[in-house]
Amino acid sequence: MDILILAKAPWVRNEHHGHAVTIADRMSILTRYIFKEMLGPTFLGFGFYTFIILTQQLFDMAGLIIRRSLPGAIVGKLLLWSLPHIIVLTVPMSLLFGILIAVGRLSSDSEIIAMRALGLSTRTIYRPVFLFSFLIFLLSLYLMNYVTPRGNAQFQTLKAEIITSSAEKEVKPRIFFDQYANVMIYVNDVDAETGRWRGVFVADHRSSDDEPTQATTAQDLADQTPTDPSAEDDGAIGTFGSGDGQRIIVAESGNLTVSPPDAKGERQIWMNLRDAQNHTWDPSKPERYDLTSNASQRILLPTIGENDDNGNKLARSFREMELPELIQQQRELRHSRDQVNYNKARIEIHKKFAIPFACIAFGVLGLPLGITNRRGGKSSGFSLSIAIIVIYYVLINNGEQLAANGKIHPALGMWGGNILLLIAGIYLSIRANRDAGTQTEGGLLARLITRVIRLFRRRRNVSSTNVEDEPSVLNRLDITFPNILDRYILREFSKVLALVLVSVVALFVIIDYTEIARDVRANNVAFNTIFAYYRFHIFQVLHMTLPISVLVATLVTFGMLAKNNELTAIKSGGVSLFRVALPIIAVAAVISVLAYFILDFVLPYSNERVARLKRRIEGKTPITASAQQKLWFLGKGRYIINFLSYDHDTKTLSQVQIFEYAPSDFHLTRRVYANRARWNGKQWEFQDGWIRSILNDSSTTYTPIRQPIALQYAETPEDFSAEVKSPDQMTFRELRRYIATVKNAGYSADDLSVKLYTKTSWPAISMVMALIALPFAFRVGKRGALYGIGIALVLGITYTLIFGVITKFGEVGNLPPMLSAWSANILFAIAAVYMFLHVET
Repeated sequence: MDILILAKAPWVRNEHHGHAVTIADRMSILTRYIFKEMLGPTFLGFGFYTFIILTQQLFDMAGLIIRRSLPGAIVGKLLLWSLPHIIVLTVPMSLLFGILIAVGRLSSDSEIIAMRALGLSTRTIYRPVFLFSFLIFLLSLYLMNYVTPRGNAQFQTLKAEIITSSAEKEVKPRIFFDQYANVMIYVNDVDAETGRWRGVFVADHRSSDDEPTQATTAQDLADQTPTDPSAEDDGAIGTFGSGDGQRIIVAESGNLTVSPPDAKGERQIWMNLRDAQNHTWDPSKPERYDLTSNASQRILLPTIGENDDNGNKLARSFREMELPELIQQQRELRHSRDQVNYNKARIEIHKKFAIPFACIAFGVLGLPLGITNRRGGKSSGFSLSIAIIVIYYVLINNGEQLAANGKIHPALGMWGGNILLLIAGIYLSIRANRDAGTQTEGGLLARLITRVIRLFRRRRNVSSTNVEDEPSVLNRLDITFPNILDRYILREFSKVLALVLVSVVALFVIIDYTEIARDVRANNVAFNTIFAYYRFHIFQVLHMTLPISVLVATLVTFGMLAKNNELTAIKSGGVSLFRVALPIIAVAAVISVLAYFILDFVLPYSNERVARLKRRIEGKTPITASAQQKLWFLGKGRYIINFLSYDHDTKTLSQVQIFEYAPSDFHLTRRVYANRARWNGKQWEFQDGWIRSILNDSSTTYTPIRQPIALQYAETPEDFSAEVKSPDQMTFRELRRYIATVKNAGYSADDLSVKLYTKTSWPAISMVMALIALPFAFRVGKRGALYGIGIALVLGITYTLIFGVITKFGEVGNLPPMLSAWSANILFAIAAVYMFLHVET
């Protein structure tokens, strides 16, 4: 072994070559040895961190993937092009992890003491660590300056292509679609064979200044009525009382088409309507009403999200620029009044060097921390790496925010974290060199804590020796739960599980904050808002990461027991591995029950709060429950309701409008508008408005509402007071009632049913992960905890892929919803039982 070579006397001869093993030979052996020790943990940390962040990315893109029914190849490309942005963050993390684990292992096994005994100073041990850090720095520098900008550009391009090319799939029947800026689309039905929409309702609220050209083409239809020129300058219905004209377009059929990319690579989305009617109304002149008919009509739709402010667009494009482009951008902004974007350009320039240089800073800091962490082992090294990573990214994100606001220089904002880590690393290195050859006991507080721990352990050992030894047969027949062995295993498992959970949550917070940091700076979000956002968001993070954390904790716990020969000792005492696994299975069952309560009772509330706080961070208008902003409501008959707000106390709808349509060709037959509609206990009384009836010959009749008039509609105040929620904001009971309502209305609810049964299957994943981990854990042997983490990554990736694919089949109706939600759990549970039966217990 290499350590035996290092332990030889300085003048040992190399018999094969006939010369002495010099200091240079030892240093070469030492360099290769430390390199080998660092490589394994570094690659493992890279895989672990990348998988965790990639999982979060996958959850973030789940809505895009599911709604647009993206094929596996496109999903793979999305994940591939999102990797460069992730890798530049995980490479420094994995380097620090590798150094702390490797050097901590050398220190805990007293190999560093052996090296010093041979006359090798701590500075000599630094050389391979610094060389390794420098190589990783060069790799990170290349990724940051060449790979990441291109990856970000490709990711944004592919995402834009997906949004445009699959735009038609985004619009679902009988669901209001408002993702296009100031345009709302409602489709009554979709032809299953052709995919063409049947019954199209469009509310176009774009003003005359930002409205794109609206084309009306007849082509071979010579009898088409031309569009009223006045309609070109009118807006459409959105929030009433805006002061601009309001346009509603209804058509018998329609579809979306995407134009080929132009010279800039941009595509246009066109809505093609057949047998369309344009209804235009001026709120200031309610008696005037323009109605035009078109046999064929095309409408250019805005790009989804194009209403972002220019600052955000420019800030995002900086991430897609290489260094020469950023320098040019900085020169162009230097003499402009746009100081914010000038600072952002300078920040991005410094970031391209500061983040890779973190590898050097982590190398300087990691080695002395690993040397002084003799008794902490790998778990302590893992904890230290997470703590340092959190501190570093808090410093760099806060520095970026302060620099963007002009409060500090961009160089200080991006390099401040590196400088502080370097100072701490140099100080600890000097301390380590000063204490070379001696075993430091730490400061007064550390020595006091150590003595207390030793005293406690001594008393516990004395008390345990006073217990009368029972016969071995009775030991084997000890079926009490939990006994001493169970408590020991549970204690070790709990420590690892807590460590993994804290680490994963910290990573999620770091990555999520890097995504919202620009919005925080742009909207001057207060710290208490950010704190509240993460205080509620942490429950969603725990919900997503509990299964993989249980998997990792199980494998690592038994990996450490096996490496320390504790499993061998347990089996030699006649205790079966089935019995050893019992405490893990029990605690996994408890975790599954707690996970269900979190999912069904905590998450609906916390997700709702997170959604509100996220809108505040993004600078969007909050949606409050007291003034329900539902806006569009599908009536219980053949009509659509639009309103500004609903007052729960007075049971009054404000600025409400009802669109009644014919069942045959989906043309409007009547339109009711009122400033207020109040519930009188039996009916809705409409006040201060008008009623306009549309006849078959396209003529209209106008009837003003001067006195309250009661009209019969099936909706009651309870329909409007129920708060609008997404499935993840509903409890199991609420979602089940909502699905029943949708099905009673004659609509398909396969995707909602899958989400319903997922609320029961997802908490059970923790139990399944423990079951599938146990057979692998007993096979880990002496390869240790790191080998267990590697197995956990493979199992986690496999389960995630299987779960995602099978639930996708259920959402599109190819599998029964319950089977779709539970199939992955059933498959893994069967595999776990089969493997467990073939383990030598």
